[in-house]
Amino acid sequence: MLLAPTTHFVELGQRILFRGAGIDVVSTSFLALFVIVCVICHFADAVQEDD
Repeated sequence: MLLAPTTHFVELGQRILFRGAGIDVVSTSFLALFVIVCVICHFADAVQEDD
């Protein structure tokens, strides 16, 4: 479940909207989401270049 971007997106949204969390609290979820998106984009570019 930690590799699914929706898990981190929902956690990030809940912390910001319901708890009023600052950047120090949400930084781990934001970083995880950023890394997952970068990996997905990298693999998408690699697959597209092969075609």
